Amino acid sequence: MRKKSLWIVMAVVLMMAFTTLGLASSTVMYSTETEIEFYDIPEYNESPLLSERVNAGELPPVADRLPVNPYVVDPIESIGRYGGTLRTATTSIESWGDHAAAFDFVAGLVKPNEGASDVIPNLASKVEFSEDMTTFRFYLREGLKWSDGAPVTTANVAFWYNDILLNEDLTQAIPIKFRSRGAAMEFTVIDDLTFEFGFADPQPFFLNSIIHDAAIVSPSHYLEQFHENYVDADEMAAMVAEAGLETWYQLFLQKNDVLIGIPRVPERPSLLAYKLTEKTSERLIFERNPYYWKVDSVGNQLPYIDRVTGSLASDREVITGMIMSGQIDFASRNVDIRNYPLYRQFEEEGNYRTFLWQTTMGSDTSYQFNMTHNDPVLREIFQDLRFRRALSLAIDRDEINDVVYSGHAIPRHATVLPSSQYYRPEFGDAYGYATYDPQRARLYLDEMGLATDAQGYRLRPDGERLAFTVEFTDRPYPVVPNLELVVEYWREIGVDAQLRAVSGELQSQRAPANMMDATIWAVGSTDMMFPISANFFVPSTPSWEESQWPEWGRWIASDGELGEEPPALLKDIRAWWEQILVEPDRDERVRLGSQILDEHAKNLWSIGTIGLSPRPLIANADLRNVPERNLWAWDTLTGVHVNLEQMFFDR
Repeated sequence: MRKKSLWIVMAVVLMMAFTTLGLASSTVMYSTETEIEFYDIPEYNESPLLSERVNAGELPPVADRLPVNPYVVDPIESIGRYGGTLRTATTSIESWGDHAAAFDFVAGLVKPNEGASDVIPNLASKVEFSEDMTTFRFYLREGLKWSDGAPVTTANVAFWYNDILLNEDLTQAIPIKFRSRGAAMEFTVIDDLTFEFGFADPQPFFLNSIIHDAAIVSPSHYLEQFHENYVDADEMAAMVAEAGLETWYQLFLQKNDVLIGIPRVPERPSLLAYKLTEKTSERLIFERNPYYWKVDSVGNQLPYIDRVTGSLASDREVITGMIMSGQIDFASRNVDIRNYPLYRQFEEEGNYRTFLWQTTMGSDTSYQFNMTHNDPVLREIFQDLRFRRALSLAIDRDEINDVVYSGHAIPRHATVLPSSQYYRPEFGDAYGYATYDPQRARLYLDEMGLATDAQGYRLRPDGERLAFTVEFTDRPYPVVPNLELVVEYWREIGVDAQLRAVSGELQSQRAPANMMDATIWAVGSTDMMFPISANFFVPSTPSWEESQWPEWGRWIASDGELGEEPPALLKDIRAWWEQILVEPDRDERVRLGSQILDEHAKNLWSIGTIGLSPRPLIANADLRNVPERNLWAWDTLTGVHVNLEQMFFDR
């Protein structure tokens, strides 16, 4: 194989200018390319399983299944070999498991690069944007195909834009990243492979904002048969009735059931490395996509491994046992840093290796009190800054770090990473309120007039015991021991806090419905996603991730038609954030972002505990092309940025 340079483009320079340095000075369309160097590949190769299907006349030759310009992956260790089944486990068939982390669970137009410093083309072979960052032109890879062999064209994007994004039954509120001055962005088809998105204002973070969006390219050839715009009314009514549903859009959503980017119905076409072929109450089976559009540097179509399975386990303790006994080949979501010594101890017996990847969470477990609570007494208490200061001061973060993380993490407030351009040291310690000072905490509660009963618990102004429940859904990091320690710290200052574990489904219902007293989540991100994903710092559409101000967020998201009007400061913060999204000047964006974080540190709207923790990753000892060190974060789509479809078994 001979590598030759076809052209050199300013991908890195321009994308750095885009994401961190502001606008460069130019009068032409900027261009970003993923193929800075093209590969001179005389022929392509494929899995023997696919060769058998080609010989049987079931599939076209591999060269006809690949794009003209496939995405080329330089292997981490070596060119792989085909075959094998990657065994993973999950605690919920309907939710996240390591099957999701083991391959590219989002096939977006763009993606993070391997260092998570830039955004690079993915499904698109090239992206151009105007000097004022109001127009973005995307070039789809020529010859790109869905898992059923149907071509990927701008018709797929047009369907998403016209029939999903602009359809009020399917999209009740257009996300802010697809809006400008209150209206949906413009969409223009140039040709079968080229299209543009246009905005009235500059969108300096637009490419960053869509790295998690797989839906922009939707399989219209499949979905049209369930959409009211393409089906006779009587025929649609019959399908809806047969499915036991009430509306056409319920049927559409059922047939388009996707978890972030992974289809959860086998018949839905996919662009991922693997396609769901079997789903039972106990197991998921994914098989290689014969039309997958990535190859290695010598022309072998990826992925190397034939199948990925996800077996249901009752809990993470069971998964730990499966790891130690060698029943799992890959684990990253259902692991626990507290078990790191245990993982290392059983490596030889279980035939696996243990790596430590770095998370990018500013705070693994952050506490949020519902300041728009339906109980007016709790609402008044939670809104009182003295209460939040007291509960923050009562937390012994050093002890949590020692007991839960064996000293591997950093005690800190809920904010961005220290490496962030928006960060200042006072954000990490919340102006001194992220320290352990229970005596000072008690003084704040005394100052609020919260007396104590005979058992030493604080009383509300109405004479009832001050008690509340922290509801939480289990997360892929040690939240339970954190919670157990924190509620004990709070009881020591007289606050009666209880814990209640809920499912992810229940969390997604109760948090946005203003039904929780308090909850927890991970807060913080890389600059790739901050301030785009700023819902922990800025009131926005209520979701399952936060409960500190659901009704204030609802008011802002509905332009005052729903919810409750927030305080002036939070309206200012929302305005600052909206300005960041359209501000062309980098220095001004940084100033506004730091200003938001400054208010967050002062007001403790989300109380952080421990951040920057390492994360164990388990890989079969025979599994190759697995990075020993890397980032593990939502920002980077866990392993998508390092192309884990290149993993293979060396045996």
